[in-house]
Amino acid sequence: MARTTAPLTDTACRSAKPTDRPYKLFDGDGLYFLVYPNGRKGWRFRYVKPDGREGLTSFGNYPVIGLADARQKRLETKRMLAEGIDPIASKQQAKAEAVVRGHTFERVALDWHKEMSVKWAPGHSRTVLSRLKPHVFPLLGARAIVDLDTFDLMQPLEVNRPWFRRHLQAS
Repeated sequence: MARTTAPLTDTACRSAKPTDRPYKLFDGDGLYFLVYPNGRKGWRFRYVKPDGREGLTSFGNYPVIGLADARQKRLETKRMLAEGIDPIASKQQAKAEAVVRGHTFERVALDWHKEMSVKWAPGHSRTVLSRLKPHVFPLLGARAIVDLDTFDLMQPLEVNRPWFRRHLQAS
């Protein structure tokens, strides 16, 4: 039979003093409060991943994340585990997707323009930007750079220069 642990109280968390070594105060169901020698306090959750290995995640530092918030995060994590989702892998994937989604065509094009403007004459730099803004950005600007292919990049040319399609088909 599993050992029962008395749940933590906010008073116990607040009054936990640092010692010469880190120590843990357990709340139960894998959630514990870690107190470091430098005085920092934080929440950790130990669990079994869907593949059977042990996992450990941090919920944040106290008092930013209080006892009730840590318990809520524990419940959310346990729900994910019940669905067969590894919470750490899910969090890492969400971060990676957010970074990739943040790289829109417009952002990458403006970064490229900024880098190339140093090498170009000022007039040429203005011309390039004045062509990108009305002709390319409305069609492709908000799209993620990883989702674009050659046909997508040809779209502004076909819309703005209909003769260009005939030229490409002839060659």
